[in-house]
Amino acid sequence: MKVLLTKTVDTLGEAGEVVNVSPGFARNYLYPRNLAVNCTPGAMKMASTYRAKAKEKKDLVSAEAREIAAKLEGTVIKLQATADGAGQLYGGIGEREITQALEEKGFKFDKKQIILDSHIKQVGEFEVLVKVFGDLHGKVTVKVSPQE
Repeated sequence: MKVLLTKTVDTLGEAGEVVNVSPGFARNYLYPRNLAVNCTPGAMKMASTYRAKAKEKKDLVSAEAREIAAKLEGTVIKLQATADGAGQLYGGIGEREITQALEEKGFKFDKKQIILDSHIKQVGEFEVLVKVFGDLHGKVTVKVSPQE
């Protein structure tokens, strides 16, 4: 089933694009959230309008996102966790703990925006990627020390 996207959908495409999706996905996800409309000749005339609005929004948001990513680059987060003598943490430090530490520094991110291969389970210094917007990422240094 062909639909015209009215808003950009990360996994599907940009606003104004015609994409082929299953009828159930369109009916249950895209249509109720006003992310797409049925691909009709009238809707196709509106495609350029949707593209223009999406480009304006993307330009505005990406400028703000670049500023946030630049601020993130020098950010150092210091966390403490219980560890054994060899520096192995008893628990792991995950996205939630990093998100909370970033909030204390004045940044507002969802834990889904923190990109970790696996939880941090060692004392030391680690580079963590934070998805700011689209494919724009910032790096944060996480220093983990043993709890006294």
